Amino acid sequence: MGPRDDTTPAARHRLVPGLLAALLLTGCAAFEDRDDGEETPAPTGSVREVPLRVEEQGAQTLAFVQVRLQGAGPFEFALDTGASTSVVDDDVADRAGLELTGERRPVSGILGSGRVPVARVTDWEIGDVPVEPGEVTVVDLDSSRDDGEIQGLLGSDVLSDYGSVTVDYDDGVLRLPAP
Repeated sequence: MGPRDDTTPAARHRLVPGLLAALLLTGCAAFEDRDDGEETPAPTGSVREVPLRVEEQGAQTLAFVQVRLQGAGPFEFALDTGASTSVVDDDVADRAGLELTGERRPVSGILGSGRVPVARVTDWEIGDVPVEPGEVTVVDLDSSRDDGEIQGLLGSDVLSDYGSVTVDYDDGVLRLPAP
């Protein structure tokens, strides 16, 4: 395989922290955390629950789910409703055998912008919940955190397919309606 993006190493180094900053500033802000003692009514129909790991980092709260790609994994993906497309770390894309489409999409963060490759995912799951085939952008996320824990971002492109999702921070559960 050829290079994954057309930015210089220095430009890419500036881009990744910007992407992470965008994740940390907008990623989980769109979820409602009810702490008023009231139960949120369950949506009609069947609901599937996916374990959710909630991590507090100073003033930031990140929510992680396990995602399998092409049968590989599980990988730690942060929920990011502010991301219009889901993102996969380039090492994860290689491990899962994702094939690049040849398309490059623009991405931007606080410190820079660039065009990154797109990969097709035909078989993936959030926990044990199947996800429709789709595309992800491929970015080097390893340097975005010291422990390299973020292996992808699950964006609104995937989450919106479920219509209504519930993120229960207290019980550590992501609820997705059944089809």
